[in-house]
Amino acid sequence: MNVTGIAKSHHADIPKASSRKEWKLSDSLREQIAGYAREDAVQGVYMGNKFLDLRKSEVAKVAPDRAMLMGKNDMKEIRKIDEQWKG
Repeated sequence: MNVTGIAKSHHADIPKASSRKEWKLSDSLREQIAGYAREDAVQGVYMGNKFLDLRKSEVAKVAPDRAMLMGKNDMKEIRKIDEQWKG
């Protein structure tokens, strides 16, 4: 058996990027972002609170535990989660 055969059999169950479900920007979301950008431009603000809240909610839909994975939770949040896991 050659090394190529081992590598192929080892990675056979990993889905390819093209087969994964991809997040796409819908037309309504695009319009909402553009509206927020116009409002922020009038106020002289770059990425205002409405946009940041929208972005945060979209990220939460895709990766609800992203903050924990990146280690960005504060200690209170970590303790709360630990207590939930303990039972």
